[in-house]
Amino acid sequence: MDNTLNNLIFLFYILTALSIWGTMTLRKKYLVLSLTTWLFWIIAIIGHSYALTFILNDEFKVNLSVNYALTLVAFIISATLYISSAFSNTKFLGIIVLPVISAVFLFDLSNKMVNVSLDSFLFIHVIISLISYSILCLSAAQSIILKVQERKLQANQPTDFITSLPSLDSMDKLLFKILTLGVLFLSVSLITGFIFLEDIFAQHLAHKTILSILAWIIFISLIYGRQKYGWRGSNAANITLVGFFILFLSYFGTKVVLEIII
Repeated sequence: MDNTLNNLIFLFYILTALSIWGTMTLRKKYLVLSLTTWLFWIIAIIGHSYALTFILNDEFKVNLSVNYALTLVAFIISATLYISSAFSNTKFLGIIVLPVISAVFLFDLSNKMVNVSLDSFLFIHVIISLISYSILCLSAAQSIILKVQERKLQANQPTDFITSLPSLDSMDKLLFKILTLGVLFLSVSLITGFIFLEDIFAQHLAHKTILSILAWIIFISLIYGRQKYGWRGSNAANITLVGFFILFLSYFGTKVVLEIII
């Protein structure tokens, strides 16, 4: 990808995150700052979507090497959060998510081609997998903010940022809504993997498969614990973060080892 384009996308994502922080921490609300946030964000998304055109090649295939897979996941996260923020109070997640997304454009991790045909069942499986990672990434970001919010409120040290967030109960319910949606896509991803892949436990897929199943078990157990025992708050957030870390290792950790280290 072009370095100038990468730098501009990085800049506008950072400006968006700073603008969101500004709108949440300033006691007086400024319409201009709010509109500027949306403008910066949509510019970043447009640039991001153009950057994705580089994953296509002339053979009706897409290159899903580490670098491009991260770029695609980052786009799904950004676009999903943008749309969600337009209809509900989730924009605060951008304070954590957008700087992480911007970092994708600072590194070039791999030049190895990993082509996937657009007209194959494998492509469907990969896209569903990336969507599940994207949604569960949002659940991880929600977990971090929930933990900070709960700690500050328990210590009776609410800042302007904390007070601008939805109530702790609403934040907890939002976490499980995001988590449930992510687990749904992860379940479909695992099912399509068993159906469309010849050997999902082949040597180069074994680690990915085992870690993905482990993450799925953790998430399912958390959702069950929520329904049966009322698990919530920091404990639920911690379990979510553990599950997401394992899931991240299952895909991107494996890709880094196979494409860069080996």
